[in-house]
Amino acid sequence: MEASQRSGQTAARYSQVAEAYIDMFGSPEQAEAEDRELIAAWAAKLHGPVLDAGCGPGHWTQFIADGNRPSTGVDLVPEFLDFARRTFQQPDFLRADLAHLPFDGEQFSGVLSWYSVIHVPPSDLPPILDELARVLQPAGKLLLGFFAGDQPEAFGHQVAPAWYWPPAQLGELLEQSGFGVLEVGTRSRPAARTHGHLSAQKLS
Repeated sequence: MEASQRSGQTAARYSQVAEAYIDMFGSPEQAEAEDRELIAAWAAKLHGPVLDAGCGPGHWTQFIADGNRPSTGVDLVPEFLDFARRTFQQPDFLRADLAHLPFDGEQFSGVLSWYSVIHVPPSDLPPILDELARVLQPAGKLLLGFFAGDQPEAFGHQVAPAWYWPPAQLGELLEQSGFGVLEVGTRSRPAARTHGHLSAQKLS
């Protein structure tokens, strides 16, 4: 199966649960306080348009826009985009696959990819990271959220199969796509999956 077919299947599964997903995760206030603080601090250092790559219901896109930064969200799930357009007036929202972004190169000062590549198999991930690098300005910043684990390994996510990533190995993939890793962090909770984030900068 081609990567585009896999991403389309994942989007279709999210369409089936979109209403429940929006009820659970459709605003930044429903996220962990640590996530809000991290994303706010990251966005505060940016000077220019920001892309929310895999924006879901658009809540993080609006969160960034509230800091007076032009922001654009892209996603493949029509129901998420419909909700985002109805609910948030400031950002732009477009339907797009992360492997084929509808932008000319080097448009954005920052790209947020917050748990938007967790369903991407390891073989499909490098082209997506290349595409995120392509649309970033020189020295632009990337913030990537993921589930951290000891090895790249699939697990049974409620919507579609998802992947754990060792932070160091994911950082190596970012470096192969032209990034320099700036910060690595993880957060553990009892009886919950370990969350991770990587902050990186485009090197050229």
